[in-house]
Amino acid sequence: MIDSFEMQKRYYTAQLEQFRTSPGLNEARIRDCEYYLDMLEDSGSPSEFMKRIQQTGNMVSTAKAEGIDRCENRAFIFEKLGESGKAEEERLRLALIRSAETHIELSEKLEEFVRETKLAFNENKAITALGSVISGVFQLATDGAGSADEKRSLLNIKEYWKLMKEADPAASWEKIMSYPPYRDRIIFSDDHMAILEKKFREVCHG
Repeated sequence: MIDSFEMQKRYYTAQLEQFRTSPGLNEARIRDCEYYLDMLEDSGSPSEFMKRIQQTGNMVSTAKAEGIDRCENRAFIFEKLGESGKAEEERLRLALIRSAETHIELSEKLEEFVRETKLAFNENKAITALGSVISGVFQLATDGAGSADEKRSLLNIKEYWKLMKEADPAASWEKIMSYPPYRDRIIFSDDHMAILEKKFREVCHG
């Protein structure tokens, strides 16, 4: 007959060994595994262990630990990439996870957060629109004056600039030039951008 108590110990031990291969990415989960291994040792029996599990939140700490590690790692990466909107969204999600006390509360809070929080979505939307704005400005600089191409380029620039401002109200030429998630996606040199700036300001007044 399989000893379920020993199987539980083996499970947490195996999990702990796996997480410790990348400790920097699994800090919360390592602490959580250590917590339950200590609880198993103190309990002495499956029934006592289950009793303590129920008293301490039915292992909501494990679900939280997974979320905490994921959010902390993603926030760190986004910070390094300079994507402040996405990093801030992960920090907000992290605070929400830490505050939950039950599985139901955690699930409901995360679902509401996904519905209501658009920081990462807006940052992606702004980046996508930026590509079309810059492409349009470049095209405009080569269009013939009064041509159908010029009219089309003007319409495209204005439409995509409107979309970008909706996603990022602080968008401006200065931010395009200084904000890494924007500037890093533009292939033109600073000298080329200085030439395009005049056309941009004529159309977008930004």
